[in-house]
Amino acid sequence: MNPSQVHVSGNVCSRILWIYGLTTLLSNTAYLIGYYWLPEGFMRSSLQTAGGQVVMTAQSFWGQFGLILLFNLGVTAVISVVLNFNQIKGIPAGYLYPLFIAVSGGLIAGTNSFLASDLTQYNVYDGHAMALSIGNLESLGFIFIIAATVKYGVYQYRSGWRWSGEYKPVKVMNLRDVRLAKPEIICLVIGILLIILGAYRETLMAFNML
Repeated sequence: MNPSQVHVSGNVCSRILWIYGLTTLLSNTAYLIGYYWLPEGFMRSSLQTAGGQVVMTAQSFWGQFGLILLFNLGVTAVISVVLNFNQIKGIPAGYLYPLFIAVSGGLIAGTNSFLASDLTQYNVYDGHAMALSIGNLESLGFIFIIAATVKYGVYQYRSGWRWSGEYKPVKVMNLRDVRLAKPEIICLVIGILLIILGAYRETLMAFNML
C-alpha cells in the first residue's frame, strides 16, 4: 500500500519539540520524586543501569566509548526505530520509549544512582552543565531519530491491548516503500551525531577528563 496511509502528525521539527517538551517535564518530575522520596542509590541495581555495569568493565577510554556507543546506537536507537514500525491508533509506538527513558533517567539522577560518577562531587553550576552536555545530548539524539523515523509505521493497531480477531494489526506497507523526506534524513543524521557526542563526553566524565 501507499506509505501515505501511515499517519504522521506535524513536520519533523514539531514532532521533535513536542517529544522533547514532554520528556523534559517527565524527567524533571521523576528527578524531584527520586530526590525527595526515594533513597540514594535506589536505581543502581535496576535494569536501566545494567548496561552501565557492562560498560564499566572496559579499562581503556576507547573501549568504554565503544561500549557506550554499542548500547546507545546499537541497542537503544535500534529499539526506538523498531518500535516505530508499529502505530497504535495512529500514534507511533516509538514515542513511548523516550518517555520511559525520561522517567528512568530522572529517577537515576534524582537518587544519585550513576555507576561511573557521584553527583555529590559536583556543585549545581558544574553538574547542570554536565547533565545538559551528556544525558541531555543523548536523549535529544534519540528524540531526533524517533521523530525522523515515524514513517516506518508498517503495522497499524486499532487497540493498545487487543491484538487478535478484528483488532489484529494491519500491515499497510513494506519497509522498502518508505521514503524519508530531506528534513527527516537531516534530523536522523543529527540524532546519530548527538548520540556520538554525548557518548564521548560521558566517557570523558567516567575517566575524570572533563
